Amino acid sequence: MKKMLFSLIFVLVILPSQTHSENKIEELPPCSAILEPTKNAPKNARGVALIYNIERKFNDERTSLSVHALRLPKPSSFGDYDGYEVLAYIPKEISWIFSLSPLTKYGETTWAGNLDEVSPIMRPTRIKVRTVNTTTKKTGPIVLEKILKPC
Repeated sequence: MKKMLFSLIFVLVILPSQTHSENKIEELPPCSAILEPTKNAPKNARGVALIYNIERKFNDERTSLSVHALRLPKPSSFGDYDGYEVLAYIPKEISWIFSLSPLTKYGETTWAGNLDEVSPIMRPTRIKVRTVNTTTKKTGPIVLEKILKPC
């Protein structure tokens, strides 16, 4: 009887804690990547992507993706475009799109934006910055890009 009682207590105490620990999402390390100019962009254009896990209210974990782009020409220099957006994706699986906002200081415009809605266990393997007409949603040439290795 004592062995059965001990076994029951063991099962009730130990197994639930093991189940809980198995459900914990493995935290991936932060990662960054330099976005390189395509043939459509000036050679001095560059960007950086920062990818890392964040914890939000109510213990909601997500991955944050932010992009900071420098020395891009005015979007209108490519045609009927008035902004830039980021296309981040895992080929044949999922994609995320978000706008970059301009910040002009001393005549230079920096484009930056972020998205905090990426699943905590998925990270994009490709990131592209492209022109966009924000009214018609028509996209244009890609100006920066990077293929990421898992980090």
